[in-house]
Amino acid sequence: MIEVKKSEKAKEIKYPVARKSKFNGEVVVFSGENSGIVVKVGHPLRNTVGTVSENWTSLTNESTWEPVDVHISG
Repeated sequence: MIEVKKSEKAKEIKYPVARKSKFNGEVVVFSGENSGIVVKVGHPLRNTVGTVSENWTSLTNESTWEPVDVHISG
């Protein structure tokens, strides 16, 4: 018999989640693994605030993104 369990290392991601690009400092708020919106531009400028994409490099890619805390108010 084989019993399959969720890895203890695997965490369920609770969206939205913010990540900062290690390449240019751009901050993206993700609504899915590859979907998100730019909330802070980076340097050099690649995207503008409000740019939406469903094709970002996966937010779990640690060579591209670092976790950041953002507070949304309004």
